[in-house]
Amino acid sequence: MATLVVLLLVTDERTPVTGFFDLPVTGGTATYEMLSLQPEERGHAIALLAREMFTQSASALERSFAVRNFVAQLSMPGNDKEIAADSRPLTIAAPLTADHWRDAMELPDKADLFGSLISNRSALLVCAGAMAADPSMRALLDRDRGLLKWIVKTAPAAFWIVARDFRIEKDRVIVPGGAATEPIWEALVEVKVTKPADFIRALLARDSGRLAWFYDTIATMSPERMTAAFGAPPILLQIEEARGFYSAFRAADSNWKLEEHPFLRGTQDPWIVSSQIDLLGSAVAPPAEQWFWETLFDRSEITRRSAASLRREPASMVSLAWLVQKIAGTQAKERRDRFDMIRFAQGVFKNVEGDRAIDALIALGGYRRYRAVLMTLDRMAITTPRVYARLVEAARRIDDELSGRDEKNAVVAFQASIAILERARLTQEIDTATAERLLLSLADVIDPSEPPAMKTRPFTAITHWMLNTMLDALPPLVQPDEWTTAKTAYESRLLQALAGRPSDPDAPTLKWEGLDYRVDWFAAEHARLKRIREQIESPGLDAALETNDADKISDALLTLIYTPALGDPEGSALLGGDIAQRHNFGLVGPAGMRRDFVAWAVPKEQVGDGAPWRVEGSILGLDIALARLGLRRIADNEMPVAPTINLNDQLNFARTVMTINPRSLRDQDRDVIVAAIARGRERVKAAGASLPAVRALAEEIQLPASIRQTLPWTITRTPDAVPALFGLRDLMWLGKPELSQETLDHWGVFAEVLDNRLRTAMPRPAPWEDFGGRANGGLVATQAPDLVLRLAEETARLKLPAQLVPGLLMYAAQDYWHDVESRFPDDWPAMTRQALALSPTRVEDYVAALAGGGPLRPR
Repeated sequence: MATLVVLLLVTDERTPVTGFFDLPVTGGTATYEMLSLQPEERGHAIALLAREMFTQSASALERSFAVRNFVAQLSMPGNDKEIAADSRPLTIAAPLTADHWRDAMELPDKADLFGSLISNRSALLVCAGAMAADPSMRALLDRDRGLLKWIVKTAPAAFWIVARDFRIEKDRVIVPGGAATEPIWEALVEVKVTKPADFIRALLARDSGRLAWFYDTIATMSPERMTAAFGAPPILLQIEEARGFYSAFRAADSNWKLEEHPFLRGTQDPWIVSSQIDLLGSAVAPPAEQWFWETLFDRSEITRRSAASLRREPASMVSLAWLVQKIAGTQAKERRDRFDMIRFAQGVFKNVEGDRAIDALIALGGYRRYRAVLMTLDRMAITTPRVYARLVEAARRIDDELSGRDEKNAVVAFQASIAILERARLTQEIDTATAERLLLSLADVIDPSEPPAMKTRPFTAITHWMLNTMLDALPPLVQPDEWTTAKTAYESRLLQALAGRPSDPDAPTLKWEGLDYRVDWFAAEHARLKRIREQIESPGLDAALETNDADKISDALLTLIYTPALGDPEGSALLGGDIAQRHNFGLVGPAGMRRDFVAWAVPKEQVGDGAPWRVEGSILGLDIALARLGLRRIADNEMPVAPTINLNDQLNFARTVMTINPRSLRDQDRDVIVAAIARGRERVKAAGASLPAVRALAEEIQLPASIRQTLPWTITRTPDAVPALFGLRDLMWLGKPELSQETLDHWGVFAEVLDNRLRTAMPRPAPWEDFGGRANGGLVATQAPDLVLRLAEETARLKLPAQLVPGLLMYAAQDYWHDVESRFPDDWPAMTRQALALSPTRVEDYVAALAGGGPLRPR
């Protein structure tokens, strides 16, 4: 902590900063360190303390109680000597003046202000809100203490949510959208913008803070998105559209209790929907026809016959407000299905005119039931709507015509076939055209239009297709193994296919510690799969096929598909018996009851319900469901500490390891990204302590309002700490990388909760706190690609192939989530800071590990 203390003492407390005062921290640097606050956070510490002291996390609450008790003891007369000997006086930025907060909390003159603030949630929330507010809003609170007191007593959380959006000029509220939208806001708030204090009171008090939430949502939109939200003039139509849009916020959460739980949000709430729906210009991106979405929202399934007979009316395009209402006004499960369906369609079906619309309708009509199939096809980069439609029709036939063991076996064979093709596609053994041809032929073998008298049992048809059509399209066996017999080598060839392309003439080469290596992902993966397969007690596919027993063949296929997903061969996954045979498709439940949709759902781990650990759902995407098993740890002398980031953020980082594809990472793209980060650093360095220059950079990459508003204080007090305000994601965007978004996405982080796609995405600049409060979705992790970017920097420095980044990430992610010191759920600053802390020495250890048993193979 010596460095911390030195940095904290580099300060000039004499220069006043307009709108802020220096709040002494009771206990000085000892308390500051106990709160795990960093030197660069002195300016916006109040905003972080509001989350840290009053979050819903049990561990954070326990620590906040300890801090408050410590500060309370120090605040008592005569106890100042209890402060640690090496502690030093310290101040942080606070808005307005000390008198304002004493007055608002009705404190006696000698009461400890810092201790009182961190013990008073209402006052601390308002203080954090005022810190993020525009200077004009702070000026209003400065002269209107009655308004400040009212906010503290009546609507502190609502103010905290919206304070950053309030601007006042010449006794007039400057509303989102400017003068043109004043009639809209006056209609919603029912107070004129020329009465700022009354307008603010009415806005904060309306619908338990929901109107404040809506105001903030609109205020943070781009001009194009705001146009999509309100529509085009005349103003009366815009007011009607705005009322409808706001109705979605009013009805979004029946359990909404903002003042009790200010930091909690939903994963498909109106803010998520309205901010994440893609736009084309100022309109909703295709597919955007109203008839199209009304059909999908109103029908659980769509057949080819019913799709062909649909009347394509109304032919108008949907608005953003219409979509938000249609999604937010439904039950939680349907809300997620509708949002995910739209995001999926916008990513995959961008052109659905003519006959393609029928195929898209059939595919999306099956989305609720056959989600895993559709998402897997997208992961394979399939873009033809007909392929999606035909696979949905094939899956529906299995569902509709089979039951019991016949259905289970057909489901396993069908999904296993798709899973094998998925791996072949991801490892570039086959191209997109070949994958589409094979998938269509798979659907054809269980074509629902085939006359009943001529149809073959689906399971038999699928296995025949696997052993003939599919195997013929895969590379021949180049390395026989223990499952290769004198007659057949089915399992050997499929294990090889799951491992990747056997030979790659373009594989990168390198020299490491005096030895020559080539990057051979196939050799590493093939060896891993064989070591796992050896530990599973299964006679194998070839032996099962000889018996012609459908149950045995199905079990062998399950084992085969599970093998790549079980991670480290020396890990714990194989200690509890064959997890593949415990897989739950939900086809048979208690008392013989089916659980519809489970067999085709995205797979999830099931633990803690009295039954053995297992996976439930489809077997498509098993590697993502069991992503945590793929992480590795380098042997250390000490046990790692328990992770402090929430489980869903951990899972998002693990799933990033599974979905970042080494074959999509090119050295030249990596070098462009690293060069952009370097340019970003130079821009920050060149800005120095110039307030206009630093503020321009902060606004460009959308640092939180609390940081931007307190920059005058930060630059005055701790100018050397300014560079630490910018994370690697920020620096990259400041450096303006000349790469397409599609290419940058290869270097991003798993973002399925936002775009409903099983792939990585590079997040655009955005305030991290907008995504907070949704721990059950792991949204903050979707905004933190910094660990990947740090590895990009190090591989460039070491002149290593970019293809090694996923391998290094297997080790780095395991260290990372144990080392992040989160002070509260969704502590994005801690996440970005820990990524920057990854040392070159540690990265070299990861490289050595890859040379020991990974894709680095001696030449």
